[in-house]
Amino acid sequence: MILKVGPEQGLAFGEELKSHLASLSQGVTLWAILAAVIAFALFLSTLQTDINGSEHPYATNVGNFQNALPRWGLVHRPGYPLYCLTGSLFVNGMRLLGLEPAAGASLWSAIWGGVAVALLTLLAHTLGSPAPAAAWGGLVAALSTSFWADASLAEVHTLTTAFVAASLLLSLRFEGKGLRANLLLLALAFSQGITHQRSVLLLAPVTLLLVTPRLRSIGRELLPMAGLVALAPLVYLYLPLRAWQGASWMSSVSPGTWHGFWAMVTDTKVERVVQWPRSLAEVGIRAEGMLNILADDLPLFVLALGLLGLLLPALSGQRCRALALTLAWVPYVPLCILIWEGRVSDALLAAKLPMVLLSGVGLALLAGWLARCLPWTTWPLAAVMVALLLGLVVAHRPAVLAISRDRAAEEIIATAEQVAYPVESRPIAFMALWGRDFWALAYAQAFRGQLPGLNLVPHDAHFGELIANGSRLLTLSRTMYRCPISWWEERLGRVHLTSAAPGVIELGTVPLLHAAEVPAGTSLELGNFIRILSAQLMLTSPKTYLLTIYWQAEDIPLFDYSVAVHLVSHDPPWGPQDILAQADRAHPVDGWYPTSRWSKGEIVRDHYLIRTPDGGQPVAVRLTMYRQAADGQFINSAWLSLPLSVSP
Repeated sequence: MILKVGPEQGLAFGEELKSHLASLSQGVTLWAILAAVIAFALFLSTLQTDINGSEHPYATNVGNFQNALPRWGLVHRPGYPLYCLTGSLFVNGMRLLGLEPAAGASLWSAIWGGVAVALLTLLAHTLGSPAPAAAWGGLVAALSTSFWADASLAEVHTLTTAFVAASLLLSLRFEGKGLRANLLLLALAFSQGITHQRSVLLLAPVTLLLVTPRLRSIGRELLPMAGLVALAPLVYLYLPLRAWQGASWMSSVSPGTWHGFWAMVTDTKVERVVQWPRSLAEVGIRAEGMLNILADDLPLFVLALGLLGLLLPALSGQRCRALALTLAWVPYVPLCILIWEGRVSDALLAAKLPMVLLSGVGLALLAGWLARCLPWTTWPLAAVMVALLLGLVVAHRPAVLAISRDRAAEEIIATAEQVAYPVESRPIAFMALWGRDFWALAYAQAFRGQLPGLNLVPHDAHFGELIANGSRLLTLSRTMYRCPISWWEERLGRVHLTSAAPGVIELGTVPLLHAAEVPAGTSLELGNFIRILSAQLMLTSPKTYLLTIYWQAEDIPLFDYSVAVHLVSHDPPWGPQDILAQADRAHPVDGWYPTSRWSKGEIVRDHYLIRTPDGGQPVAVRLTMYRQAADGQFINSAWLSLPLSVSP
């Protein structure tokens, strides 16, 4: 029997095929949208809604973006002009709707995270994975710690991920069908991706490998492609434009000059993040460190299965695609080894992200292959897939929440608020280190109406001019870990310290207090050339006492004395069991001002917080100074007891 197909039948067959393909396309689109919506909902559940307080490497630059975007400001090299421009537009648009800037900045990252998940789903489907498996692979990548954290914070990496996924997807689609639209979109996405994040350039061999077989059809598209590629660096003009307009938030390298602008455009971070290993042993140590941080994203055997799954197209004769997918992640392995600095850095966390993303794609291919080759595994496989997603949610959500809900910034702001309403007529210059401290205080001042009495200055301010102009120079006590007395003396000469409030230090070029400023209180001669002019005790919370001490050097002390502050249940204590809590310090003023540096007659204010333990029944606070003799014995000065008039 011979089947004859006429024109009518051929036309009907073509229409049916077209309808089927359209239905299939619509199906994968729905699955991509579903995956993006699920991922986005999870990102929203961990979204950082206020100023960042975490010092985790994932959050290294978050506070900078949270301050820059609502001010249409500029950030560190390479400037990320596309992210800053579009992010500023989005964040300020959301502010009109009542959304706080920090939440808007995080939401912008979450949106790009959802877009990236949809693109990864389409990428896996283009490689042959069934739509449900492709969506599952996209979600596995989204639920890795790196991706989830980046999509919950104000960071640039979800936009980078979207560019990576889009470049791979468009390369594959052009390789498959040779459509002009895919080629032009590839030129746009790839060039913008490189401009946004230089590491996207590592995908160049992949795109060339996939596009090369159709080089003949590229010739007539070179001009429009060149035009689209030329658009990418033009976005950098946003940086000098904002600099010339007087942006209130600027990076340390000003793009308003030719030198600064060129430094932004040509920056690759290589000189800052790449360190060549000095031996094979060090290569091994770095490789082990890289594996450890990859294991934080996905179980290593799951990650390895996914990367091996990228080779599956070779089984159906698509060796070029299998090679391209492998080349898309292999270069990031040596890059991670070169970036490793003996610690986990934000650059390293970003560099290993493509391995995690492509592992999700490979897992989708593997799941689809198993379902086709072993149909009886369909339901057990589905159960394993769901279990893996649930396991990733349970394992990774708390870790992301620990970063996005870190309240350390609120503690920094609360500490500075103690001096934000000065009772004196002198203005306050408050120095905070550029980073989490400065960003938290700047955000609170600009967008929450806090700290109205502070002139917030960075670490490179002209401190001598500020003091000469009558300002009090204050800083957080924690600043002294990075900027000890020697650092200040390089800029000011001899410096004197006193405590301005718990956790806040005042610095000056002369002794900072006068006898007339010392309030009445209990006093005592310690017998070591130092006198307690006044000691006051105040209950600041149900279980916390604030002790304020005014020391005076009657002569230059011969030794460096430590301070002992004890909360006791019997006065004097009969034994160690009567000491309920201690607030001892190696030196006065939060441990930063050794007594041997004091001048004759100098008055130094000191603050101590001491908390009553649960069940404790304190009766007094005792304090003294002490030193360690050459034989190791401790020599105490006279003790001062302050009875508690109010018990917690």
